[in-house]
Amino acid sequence: MMDPLVATVNGAPIDIRALSAAMQSLAQEHFHATLDEVPQASHAELRSMALERLIARELIFQAALAEGIVADETAVEEESARILRMMGNPADFWKRLADRGMDEISFLRMVRKDVTVDLMTARKLEDVGEPGEDEIRQFFSAYPDKLREHERVRASHILIPLEPDDPARALDYAKALKARAGQEGFAEIARLHSVCSSAAGGGELGFIRREDVDPTFADAAFSQIVGEVGEPVKTPFGYHLIKVTAHEIPSPPTFDEARGRIIGFLKKAHGARLLDEWVAGLRHDANIVIHDNYLQ
Repeated sequence: MMDPLVATVNGAPIDIRALSAAMQSLAQEHFHATLDEVPQASHAELRSMALERLIARELIFQAALAEGIVADETAVEEESARILRMMGNPADFWKRLADRGMDEISFLRMVRKDVTVDLMTARKLEDVGEPGEDEIRQFFSAYPDKLREHERVRASHILIPLEPDDPARALDYAKALKARAGQEGFAEIARLHSVCSSAAGGGELGFIRREDVDPTFADAAFSQIVGEVGEPVKTPFGYHLIKVTAHEIPSPPTFDEARGRIIGFLKKAHGARLLDEWVAGLRHDANIVIHDNYLQ
């Protein structure tokens, strides 16, 4: 049975499942929480934002197809592999997709669409010009904190999957492994017990920035004492034991050092405005129908 539609964009359907997934993503972005953990008072705003994001995505995808732009097999395979690496245990990832009614073919179709949208967006951004010298210097004076290099930590982790039928068991297991890690060695425990693909390397993740990982994971890793194993941290992927071995907090750069980054910031801002105006034009010329299911 087909999922209820929340909207159509030039006849292309957007269903309730896609809306729910987009709301989940926004909940993580804005609240660092699952949708169930977000206050009900915020759900209407998230729903509206999610629908706008889906409509824009569909409009860009249709514009890409009109220009003959479609992601090739190599790009789809690379993006799929990247997603699987981020998700930790592949078997658990496929099970979560199946629980949401998505098989591998549907997943690859979604990835192809996302990569195609990215390609079309990148082509549009080629129209963004270089910022002027005065604008660059004004930015340097106004936003010194934005110009620091990213704070980073070097971390390893052990991932223990959640057990829906017995939530406390995974936490108890994580605590037991933490106690053993001090005697047997963190890397060895990771190799034997972690379900993440990093297990073969002793759980080593290398240097990471906050935006590279789940927000809850980041909050824990960036607040831990270097050299110690922290308390178990729960994310949607399971319980993590994290060991931080280095923590880098860079100093503010000089103007010459920051110049390249400033140009990047400004071009990104100019590009965002260009994309907003472009999508607004696509929307003006489109036939968009919002269905009653959107409010359910």
